[in-house]
Amino acid sequence: MTGDTAVRRAVPRVLIIGGGITGLAAALRVRALDASCSITLVDAAPRLGGKIAGEIVDGCVVDGGADVCIGDKLRATRMFTALDLETRIIRVNPDELPTYERRDGRLQRLPTSFNGELLTFGRGMQEIVDAAWSALEGVTVVTAASVDSLARTDDVWRAESAQAASHSADAVIVATPAHSAAELLFPFAPQEAAGLRALEYPATTTVTIAWRATDVPHPLDGTGYLVADASSRVSACTWTSSKNPSHSPSEIVLLRGYIRGIAEDPVALMREEVSAVLGITEAPLFSRSYEWAAGIPVYPAAHEANVRALGESLAGTPGLFIAGSAFHGIGIPDCIHSGERAAAGAAAYAAARQTEEAA
Repeated sequence: MTGDTAVRRAVPRVLIIGGGITGLAAALRVRALDASCSITLVDAAPRLGGKIAGEIVDGCVVDGGADVCIGDKLRATRMFTALDLETRIIRVNPDELPTYERRDGRLQRLPTSFNGELLTFGRGMQEIVDAAWSALEGVTVVTAASVDSLARTDDVWRAESAQAASHSADAVIVATPAHSAAELLFPFAPQEAAGLRALEYPATTTVTIAWRATDVPHPLDGTGYLVADASSRVSACTWTSSKNPSHSPSEIVLLRGYIRGIAEDPVALMREEVSAVLGITEAPLFSRSYEWAAGIPVYPAAHEANVRALGESLAGTPGLFIAGSAFHGIGIPDCIHSGERAAAGAAAYAAARQTEEAA
């Protein structure tokens, strides 16, 4: 054993590419499994959290991406216990209000379609990202730096980035959107990685607007409405202050619209929508919009088979693991589960490599 190798294997190293909730969950789980492990988390965006984003405006909670998660799935994650999320959760739709559909210019009540528990947090879904970030111990975080390529030489992974220094690791977790993952995985599973490039991420925009309650003439006796017309630019409108009463003071009505694609003026588009449907014509107190050029992935019919084939192909490449919504489900708990499974594999592999070198 050379001196360089001895130093290299003194501490197991795990590199996580992608700082969304999947990457955060993976980092937390690797740290829980191996306190001595060196962990580096790299993300191309300037902030962690991926499509979970939000802010507090005038006492109102604004979610830019997902605004709820499925309770039983979240409770089943390791993160739920590790971050003591039980003390933070808030039940969504506590008054069990119905949901409507806008069809032929009218709001029609829909039958109940979900009987499970939906959860949020006092500061919205951003709170789960903030809690995970605060709990990261001894993790090197690099943002605004995309990993351009992966290579494996002499049992060591090397990740190259144009914006930052290269990274070396014993195990790598790829937790990026499909198109980025495809580029990184192509050298090791070319056929399966090429299929990832075809995964569609339709663009979408969320728009949150606040009004004085006295300026809203329509009763908001529901969680909001879906739009039946698939050609409409607006696909849905959530009555946030009814669905999540904790998210705004009682004197403020908070609405959130979902726009297909990227609109030139999304706020104007939503104001036109709620004026026609809810009769709101007064100027709002504030508005916030979040544009997602690549929104939620839409899985093809063969998605599970494709992911299974990719996993089988990568099985012959030691120390490389995949996780995230590109593979294992689009919900927040699905992403957390995926990151935690990859973390278990990466931590075990890195520890085994350390043991082999020690021997």
